[in-house]
Amino acid sequence: MADAGGASPAASEAGHGSWRESVDVAAARAYEPGDDLAADGRLDPRSAARRIAELLPKDRVVVSDGGHFIGWANMYWPVASPDRMMMIGTAFQAIGQGWPSVVGATRARPDSTVVLTSGDGGGLMAIADLESAVRAAGGRGVAVIWNDAAYGAEVNLYGLKGLAEKPMLIPEVDFAAFAAAVGAEGVVVRTLADLDRLATWTAEDPASRRFLVLDLRVSGGVIAPYQQEIIRVNS
Repeated sequence: MADAGGASPAASEAGHGSWRESVDVAAARAYEPGDDLAADGRLDPRSAARRIAELLPKDRVVVSDGGHFIGWANMYWPVASPDRMMMIGTAFQAIGQGWPSVVGATRARPDSTVVLTSGDGGGLMAIADLESAVRAAGGRGVAVIWNDAAYGAEVNLYGLKGLAEKPMLIPEVDFAAFAAAVGAEGVVVRTLADLDRLATWTAEDPASRRFLVLDLRVSGGVIAPYQQEIIRVNS
């Protein structure tokens, strides 16, 4: 079928090149590297996400809960194919589905490392399923908890609109201790150097290691680009 100028789409592409070839993929995938620590002294989630991407096993499936943190994993952690980044919280527009989703992912890809990305709010909502995740995934499971002591999405949307923030805050929870209580290994991460344990864990035999929970004490003041757009639209 010809376009308005008489040329077919195929001829147009042949003459001017595919639009795909004009996309600067490297630039589109370039994100802010972040600082070691944010202005409030807590871990910068951007630099943490970037460092974690360097250390995670290559053969991985990422399952994501919902919350303010969702941009960090799908921005900074490349995966081998689209079906290896499962945005469960986004699909159901709900939080608290991270831990049980680990169980399903281990059944779908038992030979891959299953990586959960979750916030402290969603992580607490289904904390009983932490034990299920640990039992199902064992040494092929990692959980990254973006622990900013708040329901971050609400703080960065409704709080900025003037609503009272106190109900949106959570006392800082020790997810590393929760992990240890159900047979996993928990690591409190306050600096990038604390992520070195992920490097040694990745190098170990999955049969001899335990499920690893990284309790990232991150700053809630660093806002992901997608959240910045939501704030702009709703302001």
